[in-house]
Amino acid sequence: MDSLGYFVTIDADECRRLLGDAVVGRVSWVSAEHGIQVLPVNYGVVGEQIVLRVATGTVLEELASGVDVAFQVDDLDRTTGTGWAVLAQGTTARWTGEVPVITPWAPGSRELAVAITPTHLSGRSVSADEAV
Repeated sequence: MDSLGYFVTIDADECRRLLGDAVVGRVSWVSAEHGIQVLPVNYGVVGEQIVLRVATGTVLEELASGVDVAFQVDDLDRTTGTGWAVLAQGTTARWTGEVPVITPWAPGSRELAVAITPTHLSGRSVSADEAV
């Protein structure tokens, strides 16, 4: 059986552009109290930093104390079988700079700003069709 479709590696500059264009991603880390976490968050980009707003008293507050994380954004189209995904791996810290405009989808107050400093960026695009 012939294999259709393909994966293409996305270079670091394109990964940065895609991170800057998206508004929601998934942050993943191992919580000492709650185990593996993968949560959707709205975010903004300032320079090389990925900035999140988080609420105190939530599991996301752990990110302000500095943890290793993975942060993933994507755009997948089930109809066409195409899409891309970008993965940023890095560490978090409380953000003290100017916070970009971040419009949360979920209600509630978010008192803390947290930055992810990526140490590694990777990405892939995928298509169910043959490469042209």
